Amino acid sequence: MASVRLANVKKVYEGGVVAVHEMSLDVKEREFVVLVGPSGCGKSTTLRMIAGLEEVTSGEVFIDDKLVNDVPPKDRDIAMVFQNYALYPHMSVYENMAFGLKLRKFPKKEIDERVREAAAILGIEEYLDRKPKALSGGQRQRVAVGRAIVRKPKVFLFDEPLSNLDAKLRVQMRTEISKLHRRLGATMIYVTHDQTEAMTMGDKIVLMKDGFVQQIDAPLDIYARPNNKFVAGFIGSPAMNFLDGSIEKEKGLFFVEKDGGVRLPVQKKDEPKLRKQVGQNIYLGMRPESIQMAGSGGSVGSKTKVKVAVEVVEPMGNEIFVYFTTHKTGNQYVARVSSTKEPAAGKPLDLMVDMAQAIFFDHQTEKRI
Repeated sequence: MASVRLANVKKVYEGGVVAVHEMSLDVKEREFVVLVGPSGCGKSTTLRMIAGLEEVTSGEVFIDDKLVNDVPPKDRDIAMVFQNYALYPHMSVYENMAFGLKLRKFPKKEIDERVREAAAILGIEEYLDRKPKALSGGQRQRVAVGRAIVRKPKVFLFDEPLSNLDAKLRVQMRTEISKLHRRLGATMIYVTHDQTEAMTMGDKIVLMKDGFVQQIDAPLDIYARPNNKFVAGFIGSPAMNFLDGSIEKEKGLFFVEKDGGVRLPVQKKDEPKLRKQVGQNIYLGMRPESIQMAGSGGSVGSKTKVKVAVEVVEPMGNEIFVYFTTHKTGNQYVARVSSTKEPAAGKPLDLMVDMAQAIFFDHQTEKRI
């Protein structure tokens, strides 16, 4: 297996359209790195530059410490799994998996050993004689992955491989790919727009927007300590709530939502970094799980009681998503509460906001304060 390094890589298309802005990234040997972001952020373009399918406008791409800018894709020792399975319909599963090895003039015995080994790893031995049209979507994706495995490449590249599958199969296949990574000990770079896939699969997440890298971090670190408002809102489902307001000083510091909304006390741990923000507009970020149903008592510790108007209730089984508005403002937020008691839509409700979990963002730069 090999490492991958991008040094100030930039991609500019005809007409001056910049798809990737001077991106630098280190992927260690045997690491599973996920490139994630909304459509058009440059993640697939980055993957294709690593593969050699897109020419690098400027910067350098290294695979196993070897500069590969001018190395053709077939000589980079990588294997790529695409969004569409790209299987040959007239060939059997066995023939599809063996085809690349045949082109490289591998001995028949070695081809057979590699194909059957990969089929065993993926649990598709019984489908080797079938044509792709006789397979389900999940089975076809396994064949596409198997075709990559038999190559025994230095680096595996995945370009949104699960986007054509239904929800249940997506969960199953992302588990299979994670198990495959552990079993092969392979270096893998995986592109997706799905933040759940990024959080559950990656050793490291690279979050992109408009061709710029917003943050590179471990999944839990990127969740707990987002660099900016975009990162905070992209990672997490339901998305983080953002309250627009200002910091006021009155026997301590308070966050006050604009237009006469909620008033929330700033915790002691946050006061030092917010003293310079007194009188200025900022955003307060609050994860839905940090807002819970209030008991019979008032505010306790870091938790502050607020009265809200419930608009929509979504029972999810083990939890409930409560969409609500705060007094006067009409701004809608969401809480992720336990399913012990279901609130009624259209009625007032007391919620407890845990200010110890609050994250504050600068109103101008949108960076975390």
